[in-house]
Amino acid sequence: MDRLEFEAELRNEGYRIVNSSLKPNLHVGNHCHDFDAKLLVLGGELTITRDNTPETFRAGQCCMVPAGCMHTEDVGPEGVAYVSGRRRNGGPLTREAFESDLRREGFEVVHGGQQANHTGESHAHDFDVRIMVLSGEITLIRDGKPQTYHAGDHCELPAGCMHSEQVGPEGVAYIAGKAYRRASVN
Repeated sequence: MDRLEFEAELRNEGYRIVNSSLKPNLHVGNHCHDFDAKLLVLGGELTITRDNTPETFRAGQCCMVPAGCMHTEDVGPEGVAYVSGRRRNGGPLTREAFESDLRREGFEVVHGGQQANHTGESHAHDFDVRIMVLSGEITLIRDGKPQTYHAGDHCELPAGCMHSEQVGPEGVAYIAGKAYRRASVN
């Protein structure tokens, strides 16, 4: 399955798409998620151990970890880049769960905001960004397409994504995660 087919399948099944990468040799101890996760490895490798059975996934391979499934994650020596889908069956993503996800995935967490009616010119970051709006609203314009996010909404901007932003009349407060990380994609 290629990336476009995988992303189409995720959307059809109600998953939120997340692009990510993890640093080489990272070990995430036994844990579970409050969401169903599916992923397609783009480069590098990731070993997921469930029920004491390790399974390694490499470029082009997919896996699924259901909500509540205890597992460990071990990243190979080159790191891993992947596209994944998350689907929460128990309701909307909470602020606490969003922040926990950011920290677990190696993001630096920043609490911030922007003043009412702020407009940012088109630019890109050299790091991945994930944002959850806490109050107010912000419109991100990517590829000429505006999308507005309100309290409780979240989005991702991968490193290098050209975008501009417009803040609503009440300003915006948010939690943001930023990560300077890119695994090699072979």
